[in-house]
Amino acid sequence: MAFLNNSGDIILDAVLTDLGRKRLSQGDGTFQITQFALGDDEIDYTQYNVSTGSAYQDLDILQTPILEAITDNAASIKTKLVTYSRTDLLYLPIMALNVGGTNNFRNTSSIGTFVGLINKKSEFTKAGVTYGFSRPTTNPGALLRAGNFMARGGDKSDTAIAVCQGLDTTEKSFTQNLDSSLTEDVYFAYFDHRLGVLTDLKGESLKPSYVDDDNIATYVLTKSETPSNFVGLDPPSTDPNATSGITIRGPYNQTALRFSIYASDNLAYSDFLFDKFGNTNDGTDGSYTLTYSIDTEVRVVGAKTGYSLSIPIRLVKIKTF
Repeated sequence: MAFLNNSGDIILDAVLTDLGRKRLSQGDGTFQITQFALGDDEIDYTQYNVSTGSAYQDLDILQTPILEAITDNAASIKTKLVTYSRTDLLYLPIMALNVGGTNNFRNTSSIGTFVGLINKKSEFTKAGVTYGFSRPTTNPGALLRAGNFMARGGDKSDTAIAVCQGLDTTEKSFTQNLDSSLTEDVYFAYFDHRLGVLTDLKGESLKPSYVDDDNIATYVLTKSETPSNFVGLDPPSTDPNATSGITIRGPYNQTALRFSIYASDNLAYSDFLFDKFGNTNDGTDGSYTLTYSIDTEVRVVGAKTGYSLSIPIRLVKIKTF
């Protein structure tokens, strides 16, 4: 990876992604470039200087070093640029993790990441450890703490990751409808295929559209083809002191994307990937004699808006009790 010298004339540096090169290499004459993406990941717009003359307000931005184009489609563009022909849009929608409401949406755990527990629940309770479980007066150890989920089977309806979407502003009432042209009903999700697969709320594995040469699986989640991954949202509470309700404060998409993760057999029955990518004794609970953990992420991108949300995931395995 290198930087382009953008101090002089404008330079266009374009490359094919790994998938594009694969299709080009087929050599059957069918390869055509029908779409492309632009991004501005390197740009810090806070460098816009309103206190100086108009000719120099954006000088620092224009002189920001630009990364050379790379072929890794999983890392090349995190924030895609989009074009809107409408001139009446004062706000653009965002995506955010949902944390409240009567649908039992779960926030990230106290360590700031979703935690997937790879061992069987019986192994956690048998060992007498507390990490990952609340302690109700009846059936101790039966309930998962917020942000945690069993990464090997089981119903996911109470612990699924939920993504909501809308205008995060109080200048527009949440009672207004989100414009249909800004309402996502198709999402792309990316996850390391070596570590596991995405699932629906019943724990059924979803089939990725393809897995690239970097082992990143791409999932296309739509309301029509994967309806079990979409669920209705409760509106925000009108009580200013309420602690529940969806994250978005303005007009919102009335369905949330929900999914979970099923850890791979290589994580459940082998320590190789933990030794290669992970950590031991991650410090999340002193009751464990030894734990393995791998920190990763699921990246979700809206098909209409191009908005990208990176969701931190920690996969934890008890090595010894």
